[in-house]
Amino acid sequence: MILISLSGKIVIKLIPYSSARDDFKGKTGIFMDANENPYGTMNRYPDPYQIELKAGISKIKGIKEEQIFLGKR
Repeated sequence: MILISLSGKIVIKLIPYSSARDDFKGKTGIFMDANENPYGTMNRYPDPYQIELKAGISKIKGIKEEQIFLGKR
């Protein structure tokens, strides 16, 4: 585990981000507290896991989706 040996103890203890969609159990709906649009399929925020984007990048680059890390600056 090279990554673990290079990371500090504080980084290893960090809790991953969890979106409202992760915590919600039941029928998919609109999350008004997340500023989602109740009219149509256009929501304010994109998929937090970038599933479709990673699939496209993996096809172009010829690598597995699990090997792709995306972030924002």
